[in-house]
Amino acid sequence: MPTAQPSDSHHPHDAFFKEVFSDLANSRDLIRRYAPSTLLQHIDLDTLERYDMSFVDDELGQHFADLVFRVGLKRGDNTFVCLLFEHKSYPDHWVALQLLRYIVRVWEHLDKKKLKFLPMVFPMVVYHGKRKWRVKHDLRALVNLKGMEALAKYVPNFEYYLFDLSLLDDAALDEAGMVNVALGAMKHIFDDDMRSALGWLLRQLRAIPQIERERYITIVLRYLATGAPHLRRADMSEVLRDQAHDVTLEEGMMTLAKQWILEGEARGKQVGLLEGKQVGLLEGEARGKQVGLREGEALGKRVGLSEMTKRLFQRRFKMLPDDIARDLDRLSAEQLVNLGEALFDLNTIAQVRAWLAASSQPISQN
Repeated sequence: MPTAQPSDSHHPHDAFFKEVFSDLANSRDLIRRYAPSTLLQHIDLDTLERYDMSFVDDELGQHFADLVFRVGLKRGDNTFVCLLFEHKSYPDHWVALQLLRYIVRVWEHLDKKKLKFLPMVFPMVVYHGKRKWRVKHDLRALVNLKGMEALAKYVPNFEYYLFDLSLLDDAALDEAGMVNVALGAMKHIFDDDMRSALGWLLRQLRAIPQIERERYITIVLRYLATGAPHLRRADMSEVLRDQAHDVTLEEGMMTLAKQWILEGEARGKQVGLLEGKQVGLLEGEARGKQVGLREGEALGKRVGLSEMTKRLFQRRFKMLPDDIARDLDRLSAEQLVNLGEALFDLNTIAQVRAWLAASSQPISQN
């Protein structure tokens, strides 16, 4: 049996890939830009649709291909092709065998429909790991045929198409679009100097249409925050403060900061509960909450919540009264996040003052 490899499903890379390319517009753009011309000359991308995966059995349910699509052919008959995307963040020696299992499952399902012929299944592996992909692309390379080469014709075989992001020039990604933003993020996610790549990604995000940017900003920032091993949250917040000149970017950072605060509280509560084995569970839980709030507030301060809220206020009302500036300096990290969200619904400075007066009492840091 092949040695088990780490599953991408346990990493943020897999979740990000699925979130972005489950969208038909993005998957269609990815295929149009980066699939081989030998495929593109036959398929009609206007007919692209997600393939129903409800037939997958329990055994493969946790390991099935990231995305499977169905697309018609330009020749206009009822024939179609299945496109199978598999994402990898590490070189997987056994990926061809894994793909074979997926292809057979698709064919077994279609066989029940009594088709005259089985459709072609085109397997495309999207790779963005740091190590060079040295794995051969054909299934037969996994079979030991040494001294028995004459029997090779009896061994099943196919090749998968490898889309290796490390071979993609950054200049090819300069054209605005969510697909290029996503591929750029995946290509550079393991960079030792992720700060410089982050500035480029922010410029790319600002170049895409606002509706699309609002939809994906939090997804991209969350991926960068959780998936980049060499990007500290403090570095990320500094680059965002220097680079972000767009309300949607700042709003996305607010959302991310709120997530970090909740993570800090949960982590602190867990620490407190462990300590509580010695001092009592109730006392441990209370201590954990205190530790979590302090850690969460520190994270909030680190991302410059106070500065961001002031910038949002000035953008919203074209001014920042001194009394409100002083109140903002006294707000806790959680209050700043709540106010940042509320500013999009408050229409006057008087309403902001009323919000501050009605917020949790007293208005001060925890």
